[in-house]
Amino acid sequence: MYIEQLKIKGFKKFKDFTISFNKHINVLIGENEAGKSTILEAIDIALNQKIFNSTNNSEKYFNNDIVHQYKTNPSIDTLPRIEIELLFNDENELNSEYFNGLHSSFTPILKNGITFTYKFDESYRELLESMYDGGYDESFVPTDYYIAEWVTFAGRKYINKKSPLKNVLIDNSIRKNNLFDSYSKRIFNNNIKVRDRQHLSYQFRKNIQNFITENNEQLNIKEYNFGIDEDKTVLENLLDLKSDGVSIQNKGKGKENLIKTEIALEVECDLILLEEPENHLSYINTRKLIKDIQTMCGNAQMIITTHNPLIVSRLDLRNTIWISKGTCHSLEKVQEDAADYFMKTDNMQLLNFILAQKVILVEGNSEFILLPQLVKNSLSYTLEGKNIEILSGGGITYKHYIELSKVVNNSLLVITDNDGDQDTVDSIGQLNKKYTNIQVKCSDSVIEFTFEVCLFNKNASELNTISDIKPGTKAEYREVATDKNLAYMLKNKTEAALRISEEDNYKEIVLLPEYIQEGIEWLVLQ
Repeated sequence: MYIEQLKIKGFKKFKDFTISFNKHINVLIGENEAGKSTILEAIDIALNQKIFNSTNNSEKYFNNDIVHQYKTNPSIDTLPRIEIELLFNDENELNSEYFNGLHSSFTPILKNGITFTYKFDESYRELLESMYDGGYDESFVPTDYYIAEWVTFAGRKYINKKSPLKNVLIDNSIRKNNLFDSYSKRIFNNNIKVRDRQHLSYQFRKNIQNFITENNEQLNIKEYNFGIDEDKTVLENLLDLKSDGVSIQNKGKGKENLIKTEIALEVECDLILLEEPENHLSYINTRKLIKDIQTMCGNAQMIITTHNPLIVSRLDLRNTIWISKGTCHSLEKVQEDAADYFMKTDNMQLLNFILAQKVILVEGNSEFILLPQLVKNSLSYTLEGKNIEILSGGGITYKHYIELSKVVNNSLLVITDNDGDQDTVDSIGQLNKKYTNIQVKCSDSVIEFTFEVCLFNKNASELNTISDIKPGTKAEYREVATDKNLAYMLKNKTEAALRISEEDNYKEIVLLPEYIQEGIEWLVLQ
């Protein structure tokens, strides 16, 4: 069993939102406040009847746009409501009488699932109408007259004890009150069979009663005697998870997060919801966590929110779902060789690439260091001011980024070298005709085989003092005599770039080579 689809209406960030999930691993990414956590929360509400089963004021959970519409035109018909639908897969037969039916947005097709609704209770309609007529204060939503309902697609009242999925939610982003109590209880209930739980509970209460009987004299005071509060003899409420004899809540937060995740993977869960599993973990432990997920999740469905590019790439880019502006975009169509490339490399800029609307991908350190300043010198604006992200991709990897860009549909400018090869120049020209959102730029002249040559040729008079190397010095990998300053730049690329970006003689006067300026002007207009 697994969740095939989730629909959310009117809940927090989402006015009307639908997301489909993979059978096994799902990695949710997005900017802060994109709604990743809200997705996990919505699943927890529908499946485990959380939050709305109490009398707390729930107005804060409504979508802001819907609340604004109500306050602009207050009436019973415009009152906000929340609806969450969980659709289960049809691969395995489910209890058709309980979960399968037409009471969903999927009608007239029979589907398996649960619908949660938080709405105005119609039994109060007459009362509320009279309140509106009498000058009711419409500055807040009258949630006192709301009702929370959980109903299966078969139209049956749903209770979480009949959940078709054993599940656990691990939120590593914050530490909540009673986190460990509820977490330990969930792990206990998922991993210990019902008959064994009953037996353990019986033995626990029996031993408590034996203690009372054996110590009856000491527990008597005049006409009274001490007993044990029955509410505190529930075994589940007293459990605490320990590792090496130490409670996990007394370990460091990184170790605590790692242990919680490992335990969740080890128990028999159908669904594991992980909120930012990388929190407080070192690089080594993050890699250990990823390996555990890859090897231990078995047939369980996992839905993970993360800001860590290592988790995104190592768990297969095609399992990624990008949440942005109230919609979701699956990366399942990324080509296999590109996904494999990112999976095998610890690419720490991958998330930046996916989330950015406009990206410049450069080959090496020199371009990465110099471009922001050169753009400012040449075009009188900044890359940051134009919301352009600059990333260093390495000379042979940009084709993988192009494949990714085709799926995420951002605007990509690749700055590359022609390496003195006319075929490279020609193939780049043909490549640029294929896409509207991707451009690859290199010098059209094979003599200008690399960025440093192009930069020097554009700014020869300004760079004529960058080196005091003797005339005739050769570039390290070119058997041709060249200008001493250019030779210095070719043999000391990063050092030269840093000097140009920092020294007063150069930093505000050196300009972009023409091919790069053309590319950036194209990118700004996208």
